[in-house]
Amino acid sequence: MPAIEVVTDLERFRSLKEDWNALASAAGSSIFQTWEWSWYWWKSNGRGKKLSLLVARDAGAIVGIAPVYLSSTHYGLPLKVAAFIGTNGTDYLDIIADGDISGAAVALYGALFAASGWDAIDLHQLSSARNTAGEMVEKAKALGFSCADVIQDHCYSLELPESWEGYLATLSKKFRWNVQYYARRLARDHDMRIRLSCPETVGEDMELFFKLHQKRFIAKKKPGAYLNPKFRKFHIGLAAALCESGWLRLYVMELDGLPVAALYGFAFGDTFYYYLGGFEPEWAPMSVSTVLIGRAIEDSIAAGMGRFDFLRGQEPYKQKWLAQESSNHRVIISRPGKRSGLAQKLLTVENDLTRRVKDKME
Repeated sequence: MPAIEVVTDLERFRSLKEDWNALASAAGSSIFQTWEWSWYWWKSNGRGKKLSLLVARDAGAIVGIAPVYLSSTHYGLPLKVAAFIGTNGTDYLDIIADGDISGAAVALYGALFAASGWDAIDLHQLSSARNTAGEMVEKAKALGFSCADVIQDHCYSLELPESWEGYLATLSKKFRWNVQYYARRLARDHDMRIRLSCPETVGEDMELFFKLHQKRFIAKKKPGAYLNPKFRKFHIGLAAALCESGWLRLYVMELDGLPVAALYGFAFGDTFYYYLGGFEPEWAPMSVSTVLIGRAIEDSIAAGMGRFDFLRGQEPYKQKWLAQESSNHRVIISRPGKRSGLAQKLLTVENDLTRRVKDKME
């Protein structure tokens, strides 16, 4: 059984970068399990939380990581909750474990359950595509813990074919016509340029993206994600780091020299992750967002990628691209006792209320 190291200081966290990313790549993890995502989230959101990374080693090599922290309060109540780094604002959360090493995942589960100090373990956004939620619940129940496994979000992803033309042929006639017509018309009537951000422009391009994203939400009379200073700080640092690693895909569409749309995404492994987009509302009738998504899908196919992930949210446009639905789970685990039981009930109610609000907004 692999040995477990508990990492509680930033310098040790920083030193794990190379081994962490090598493991995430080998394990088929998502962009959200990279070192960069965890590091910049923690730098922006770690205040008031206790770092508690669980690192599994076999013969000295890192074979598993559970990026966990411990909070000391929840909604002002003195409840200690263990959660994944990245909770809130991250589409997929999970442990990272080498499937070829027997017991790597089990060792991480055991270390998490055995850790002292938590009243509840609250694990968000566990994809149904992986079996972490089921394994966690099974192991926890065997130890006498109480568990709640609830649907937290719905995601949509698209398995990519071998050619863009072949993919277009699978779309509905009307939507295929829209994708092709507006791309041709924009190129015909304007000096259209679609570019990818590079290290020299990423800072400026992120500010542009924030602006376009916010305009889209103002037009819908909804608050945008980037009004939150912590969220902005997180993504400014993250985008620069992912650009350096070669995983950032920040598209900008310019018409006659003016930026009108942006798409913020990532490429990691065989998957393109479409995180968020934004556009000038006045250009909505020309389907600039649809054209930009189409370009990202076309580029992903050309690069030999196998999947285009639209991530969380049940927006109807995703089904027009023939994306298939999956679910994300939230697993809440509590020990026997009133205090721990209270924490579990509170977190379960929180999930239910959050889902209701999201359903209304979508």
